[in-house]
Amino acid sequence: MRISKKNIQSLVNIVTLPFEQFIVNDKRLAKYLSNPEVAKVHNMAVTKLSIYIYADIQRAYDFIQEGAKAHQKEQIPIENLKEFYTLYFQLCRQWDKEHKEKDVHFSENLKVIEQFVYDTFAKESQSKENFYEYNSDAIKKDLEKMHYKQEEKINAQDFYEEGSIDNLEILDILECSNSLAELMQGDISNYDNSYFTDLKSLLETYAIILEKNMEFKDIGFSLSKLAQIIQTHLDELIIHKNQKTLIVILTAITEDLISWSNSVLVDKTAIDIHFLDASLLSSIIQFEMILMPTQKTEDDDELEFF
Repeated sequence: MRISKKNIQSLVNIVTLPFEQFIVNDKRLAKYLSNPEVAKVHNMAVTKLSIYIYADIQRAYDFIQEGAKAHQKEQIPIENLKEFYTLYFQLCRQWDKEHKEKDVHFSENLKVIEQFVYDTFAKESQSKENFYEYNSDAIKKDLEKMHYKQEEKINAQDFYEEGSIDNLEILDILECSNSLAELMQGDISNYDNSYFTDLKSLLETYAIILEKNMEFKDIGFSLSKLAQIIQTHLDELIIHKNQKTLIVILTAITEDLISWSNSVLVDKTAIDIHFLDASLLSSIIQFEMILMPTQKTEDDDELEFF
């Protein structure tokens, strides 16, 4: 299965980030996501589910099953769950409608996962149409809230002037950015354990600082996940057959972070302070999926990105 980075980014931008923003702001789930670590896990789970529906149906199944167990443990009301799943799948449908391609994997897999969620959560006497309620006024209103409008964008100058970040925070972020730049400019003929360990530590520090600011939480969560991936695959990264590709992705991520820091906090020229959110998260998903073993079907080749 071949997935373009452009498709991953648009899927994250149109489905994952709007849905996550809606979930975070919804009072019905506030108590379940009040713990930042739980919020991080949820954020990445939704992102990966979107990609797995496209690329790996078995992992999508596994994610739904894990989610069902977690929802049951936390005793989240089914009425809430069915609305959130309806919203999520409707966003997926909209994305699919706008990004029709020659292959139909996403459309077919989406139908399979919709049915699987219905079978898992619906009451015995509840029809599929009644469970999802795609045409209800409530769902239409919720969808409208999740569309990111041009006039809602926050430019760097306005963000700075409204006092949402203080100078100490800015200095901490820029210090992390400078440390990343120094690491990337170092004379590294061989990417060894110390390089990846240093990168992981810098990303962790960067994430902690960014997560303190509400506007930068998404980037902070993403960096925290990347640091975790590097830690998990530390030994593998040193000898991986696709190390060059992985290094290219890591280099692009760090360069984007440095550019974002400068345009938002130094030059203050960014038209939208969230311009990096979707591309960063999609790059991290791409990085992780290259490291993960890919299940094959009779029709598919190994997962690859282009």
